[in-house]
Amino acid sequence: MVFCTNCGNENEDSAVYCSNCGQKLQKISDDQNETLITSQSQSEPQVSHGENELLQEMINVTWKSGLTNRKTLYFTDKNLYVAEGSFLTGGMGFAFGGIIGHYVEKKSLSDREKAARTMNFKEMAARNSNVITIPYNEIINVVMGKKRMLLAPSIKVETTSTDYTFIVMDYNKYKQFQQSIPLILGDKVIVE
Repeated sequence: MVFCTNCGNENEDSAVYCSNCGQKLQKISDDQNETLITSQSQSEPQVSHGENELLQEMINVTWKSGLTNRKTLYFTDKNLYVAEGSFLTGGMGFAFGGIIGHYVEKKSLSDREKAARTMNFKEMAARNSNVITIPYNEIINVVMGKKRMLLAPSIKVETTSTDYTFIVMDYNKYKQFQQSIPLILGDKVIVE
């Protein structure tokens, strides 16, 4: 399967263009798959802020505990940050605005991903006490639940002090996340 670098949609290996957004697909061999995250972060322009952390992956989620506010998981090269997310994730744009809402949602997420590539995460956490910073050395396991037919998949982050469970709103990109997160965290990741 080939994942679209624009929208994250999973496409057949023989596809030339994404079946979701029409973007021309880039073929990645199994040998290149291991360097996927590095090459993605290098393809986006980076702004140096001294020892700024580089974004490796960004996942839009909500708390599993029933809290309705959206969060974004920022996996950098050093830490996991849990910060405020956008209401326009997980198909909410389409639900409230049809095709125009869907376009606004895609544009909003694209803009947020571009902004995150140059974000100073330490500064963001220092300015906002609601941002949770989880150093990778405190993570015991990350359990990536199965994607089921009608249920959004979950991600459970088990740390030395607290466990966090999230529902993934970017369900169309979940298979991509199941490949990228193990590349970031190694054998700490359990994919069900």
